[in-house]
Amino acid sequence: MSERKLGRWALLLAAAAVFAVSLILVVWVSTPSEQEPPSKAPLPTALPVQTLSQIEAKAESLTRERMANLPPVAIPSQVGGFPGEEVSAHLNRYREMMAVQGLYNQNVTRERLIGEILDSAHGADIASKTLSDSAFAREAFGDFQAEARVLSIDVMKEAARRGQDRYLERSTSAIAQDLARSDDGSGNLDKGRTADLRDLVRAYVDVKGLEAFTGSNPQAMQTLGYSATLPTGVKNVYDEVLFLRLKSQYGRERAAQMTAAILDH
Repeated sequence: MSERKLGRWALLLAAAAVFAVSLILVVWVSTPSEQEPPSKAPLPTALPVQTLSQIEAKAESLTRERMANLPPVAIPSQVGGFPGEEVSAHLNRYREMMAVQGLYNQNVTRERLIGEILDSAHGADIASKTLSDSAFAREAFGDFQAEARVLSIDVMKEAARRGQDRYLERSTSAIAQDLARSDDGSGNLDKGRTADLRDLVRAYVDVKGLEAFTGSNPQAMQTLGYSATLPTGVKNVYDEVLFLRLKSQYGRERAAQMTAAILDH
């Protein structure tokens, strides 16, 4: 083969090699690395002001409609030593809390109403007595007394967060003593009152934090009315709540040891 042909073939081979390399580079550059993080999705934008206003208006409309459908409660001029108008204002706040159940503004509204209750003259005392005195709860809230008890726990939990533990402690002790007096040895404690006691003890543990119960000092539980002389069914409520809370953090075995160290005094 002549030198010219050889030179031409050499040039063609060289050009083909350059073309192949360029293709490899293009593919390599255009193909994302497996180690490269996927592109982030755009962050959600805030709701348009008009949409938010429509949602708020709808929530307010539903709240008013629900409150209008709630049956009225006749409140005397004096209820359990409190002026009737204060108890009525307290009831209205509880009714609004019930009316916003499930709405988008439920948490914000409830926080505001609980704050109003605690800022009122006797709000915390009314909430406390709602739990400690069943007769008062029925007189003050009528058919809503069960819901009032549940909401009163939220009020006292917030009071405890503000450093006003006495309301929660007083109500918890009163319910424990009430259950103890009603115990006939059968173990059939009143379900509603037992649920109240359980929720109050749970609220207290949540506010104080588990670190307050990591030693063997029984004082924290004693301030809630716990005593070794309580009937077994009542003591079991304290035991159950404390054990389950500690178990979530420390495991079953250690939680059992810690609970026993606190309650078996």
